Amino acid sequence: MFMIVIPIFLIILVGYCFGRLRPDSGNSDKLINDYVLYIALPALLFLSIARSDINELEQWGFIGASLAGICIVYAMGTVIAKFMGIGFPQSSILSMGACYGTTGYMGIPILLSIYGEPAALPAAIATILHNIPAIIAVIISYDMTTTRHSANGRISFFYSIAKALKTTFTNPLTVSVIAGLIFVVFRIPLPEFLQSFTHLLANAAGPTALFALGLGLSRFNLKEHVNRDALKLVAPMLLLKLGIQPWVTFICAYYLFGMQQLNNIWFIVAVVMAAQPIGASVYIFARIYNFRQEVISLSIIISLLVALITIPLILQFISV
Repeated sequence: MFMIVIPIFLIILVGYCFGRLRPDSGNSDKLINDYVLYIALPALLFLSIARSDINELEQWGFIGASLAGICIVYAMGTVIAKFMGIGFPQSSILSMGACYGTTGYMGIPILLSIYGEPAALPAAIATILHNIPAIIAVIISYDMTTTRHSANGRISFFYSIAKALKTTFTNPLTVSVIAGLIFVVFRIPLPEFLQSFTHLLANAAGPTALFALGLGLSRFNLKEHVNRDALKLVAPMLLLKLGIQPWVTFICAYYLFGMQQLNNIWFIVAVVMAAQPIGASVYIFARIYNFRQEVISLSIIISLLVALITIPLILQFISV
């Protein structure tokens, strides 16, 4: 299994080396990331969903296990934050870091490289499942505790819900899945030209996403941000995200939802997606809400480095 994932991590290394050798190429970083986020990954997700049969989407055990892993770890993050003296709503950023992974940029390329086309549909669904709950929870947490110009001086609950849903469902990854679902639900045949077009774009999603991860890694000065105070916050996020979440998902899938065939691709995708390192969107929300951005960025980088070891181990375990 380690030999299988080595090419995946070599692409990340190529991106890292390119970024270190070309420090003046910073403007290209955003362009590459935008291409992955707005073009390549949406094309892959759309194609994976649109070509499926509606009966293939009825994977309630997969959905339940994935959401259980996310929600349980999010709650654990909130409790740990409270013990560390981090109050609400700032604790929601730590909780998001504990359960929100790099499913699009790393999870999908890994799964497609190892398991091929059968992993595309469950990976697409998992990406949306991992995108929605934490983002909505963070937005609502901050809105409900923020004073604004309104009748009673606070944002209404319904306004906060609407804002959270708008942020989630205008995400290009979510939009692409919804577009694909329209084709499935209404049984619209996917035109050959559209299938060929999205397939060409989708083929570039994995390598480009991994290269972009390496580029981002090259821009970060690890020594500058590492200190005892930062590591006290980083450590629980890493433990929850890379250690506890995949195991909670595994236990829920195997024992609670009866997914006891370890070679079931839906079972494998649920566990592997839960084991992904902390996603970059956590940093975006930390910056928006001005909460320890440097610590969050440190946790993202360290989790990526640690995941280079933990993900092959998990893949080896579930492939036995």
